[in-house]
Amino acid sequence: MPTKISDTKTDRVKRELLKMLVEKKYGPHEMLPSEGMIAELYGVSRMTSKLALNALAEEGIIYRVPRQGSFLKDIDMTVINSLLEESAFKTEGQGDIQIIALVIPKIDFYTGQIITELSQIAGERNYEVIVKVSGGALEEEEKLLREISAISGIKGVVFFPGDKNVCGKELLYYKLRNYPIVMVDRVYKEIEFDSVYHDHYQGARKMVNYLIEKGHRKIGFISYDISEVTSRDERYKGYVSAMSENKVPVETDYVMISSSQESRNDIVKYLKKNTELTAVFCGDDYLAIRLFSAANELGIPIPGKLSVAGFTDNKILEYLEMELTTMRQPVRPLMMEAFDIIINKLKMRGEQVRHIKIPTELIERKSVKNLRESGVK
Repeated sequence: MPTKISDTKTDRVKRELLKMLVEKKYGPHEMLPSEGMIAELYGVSRMTSKLALNALAEEGIIYRVPRQGSFLKDIDMTVINSLLEESAFKTEGQGDIQIIALVIPKIDFYTGQIITELSQIAGERNYEVIVKVSGGALEEEEKLLREISAISGIKGVVFFPGDKNVCGKELLYYKLRNYPIVMVDRVYKEIEFDSVYHDHYQGARKMVNYLIEKGHRKIGFISYDISEVTSRDERYKGYVSAMSENKVPVETDYVMISSSQESRNDIVKYLKKNTELTAVFCGDDYLAIRLFSAANELGIPIPGKLSVAGFTDNKILEYLEMELTTMRQPVRPLMMEAFDIIINKLKMRGEQVRHIKIPTELIERKSVKNLRESGVK
């Protein structure tokens, strides 16, 4: 019969692993998370996680296969349940690990802000955040979600998917089990998940209206592929809507949707083709930076001859000479809403799906020329 668990780091991890086996309904011979995953999750060394797994193996609960992993033995689960019912395991509110997982596609200035704000918000409420980077690939996202769902210590997931708006099997599994998960800046069309996202549509409308108020009517729009990313699609729709409301025609040549992340040459061709443009609204700040470079190569002064506006207010702008007018996406309210959704789901499973829009803010700098003041018609 396994011994009681005390309060060392190894014992704490053993307790959490036992809870995981019960809560996640592991079956005989099902693989447990790796030593590295356990160490990262519970904030311990790989040696501690190894000792915890070895202890469970010695007590006849799991077995370990070299270079393959750890697996649950074919045992009566009442053995584990009896352990959890003992007074040594009744430590509610004391030592329970409250963890939220954050899955992001990459590390950049924007996701760095997400990590910082969510960690601060969670820390204020005695939660910890572990960060997983998927690289944006669906296969890796699926792998990470599968690993995360197997860990009892994780109470919920804040998920920022990559560029492909595809709902994978693991996400569907989360939905079916009513697992607390909230999407960031993405909305899946085929199935509803709780989501928090910036109001890209209204933000784009506001920016284009701002350009029109400054006397611009020949306004271009450039973006990366909008077909599979809701935020980009909403910005494009906002551009079209504002132009239509102001009875300004949307010329086909004025719209450039690039499938290439290395689109500087495409932008050079775009500017050469549309010399009559007075302003370009860029779907994100990185594109605005590339447009500045292309305009400089062609000898087009900004904002003297061409005004430029972006979207995001990326922190990278602080390190550049340009003073870009852009739409700011405030991150703290985004993460506050995401965290609150997770907490509410933990308190009340089956709560109605929520979609929360966070307003964006127009940041006026020096990249847009007021044509009305200069007398240009």
